[in-house]
Amino acid sequence: MNAFDYILDAVLVATIFLQFRGRRLTLRNLLFPILIVAYFLFAYLRGIPTARGDLYVIVGGILLGLVFGVGAVSFTRVYLGDQGIYAKAGPLAAAFWTVGVVLRTAFSLYAVDGGASADRVIERTMHSLSITTPETIVACLLLMVMVEVGSRQLIVGTRFLQLRSQLPRVVAP
Repeated sequence: MNAFDYILDAVLVATIFLQFRGRRLTLRNLLFPILIVAYFLFAYLRGIPTARGDLYVIVGGILLGLVFGVGAVSFTRVYLGDQGIYAKAGPLAAAFWTVGVVLRTAFSLYAVDGGASADRVIERTMHSLSITTPETIVACLLLMVMVEVGSRQLIVGTRFLQLRSQLPRVVAP
């Protein structure tokens, strides 16, 4: 991970905290987190290993992403306000969202900066889980974030579109 990656992680965390007071939703700010994830996918995903234990690890990452994404959106209210449609995240939404980001970042820091001790622990864990390649871990983490962000944004976006369809149509003269 480089400085730009850490900045993008911080932006992902900030997106949920911006909604504590209630943030007006637009298509642009619904798509922004997905664009961040797309950057990570294109920058780092080199395939999805499916041999032996790889698939189990990949599926585990996807399920964790789903838990964090759906958990965050479960505590996010989407409502009609004075000037549009708003989303307001509660503390539990922030907790779900932040835990997912922090776990991925902490593991990345440990793997990159943990030294020989971390290398041995990761190697033993990969061997015990029958993981065939380090790319499995990368794919697991990337798919986890994709599902976390994607599931949250999909549900918030669906609520946004439902409310938007209930708004009266303004016809220009």
